[in-house]
Amino acid sequence: MIAVAAVNPGLKFAGLGLAAAAFWGASDFLGGLATRKAHVVLVVALAHSLSLVLLLLIAWATHAPPPAVRYAIWGLCAGAFGGLALILYYQALSLGEMGLTTALTGLLTAVVPVAYSFVTQGPPKVIQIIGFVVAAAAIALIADAPAGKSRPLGLGLAILAGLGFGVFLVVLKVSSSRGLVWQLIYSRVASAMLAGVVVFWMLLRPGKDAWTWRKQVGVNQFAWIAGSAGVLEAMGSLLYMRAARDGRLDVAAVLASLYPAVTILLAAWFLKERTTSNQALGMALALGAVVLVSV
Repeated sequence: MIAVAAVNPGLKFAGLGLAAAAFWGASDFLGGLATRKAHVVLVVALAHSLSLVLLLLIAWATHAPPPAVRYAIWGLCAGAFGGLALILYYQALSLGEMGLTTALTGLLTAVVPVAYSFVTQGPPKVIQIIGFVVAAAAIALIADAPAGKSRPLGLGLAILAGLGFGVFLVVLKVSSSRGLVWQLIYSRVASAMLAGVVVFWMLLRPGKDAWTWRKQVGVNQFAWIAGSAGVLEAMGSLLYMRAARDGRLDVAAVLASLYPAVTILLAAWFLKERTTSNQALGMALALGAVVLVSV
């Protein structure tokens, strides 16, 4: 077993990276359902507030010591990027560019950590680079959807969201050496506060929009969906941080960025959405990418 781990160092991280993808994909599915009942910012505020409570309970139960203040700043910065990126991502999805939005966001989420890892850790093996390319093709195919009317705003938001998620993953990697749970707690504090400020600003505005927001805040049908999305996203982030801390950042990021496959499968299972031939091919390529990246 030791010899296998020495020959294939990426293999022991594949499970963590794929588990992160599973949690993130399920979170996106539930988050998308919640945005059908309430504004995206309200969903993010609720989801990240509830996940913050869970993370605080985990820190209390495990007696995890908080890091020094200077390291907490890293977590707060990660949360600001991640929270803003999630708002932009949900907003892009709400514009109807589901397939292209998911593809662009997923690819850029992986590209930023891969570029950072190339600079700081050097290039990976050639076979792993091939795996990255296969994974990129898999993400694009998995996110395939019937062509619709192009909306430049939705594509722009998707690009910004992907870059924001990529920065979020890099900052979490940098700060993960000072404690996984507390770094994610600080990130949730920043993202929940960011979304909460927007919510209160919308509530205080005069006019019809404010009335609509007050009505949404009073409706709790979506609360458990949004809360579950936040919890799943937090668990996925913890798994990603563990993989990125113990192994190469680019390997962890590419594996975790396969999350669209989980979202598509859940939509097909629960919402009876048809899986296209391109999506099926993409999922097959994703399995191949996992093998190549893990070598």
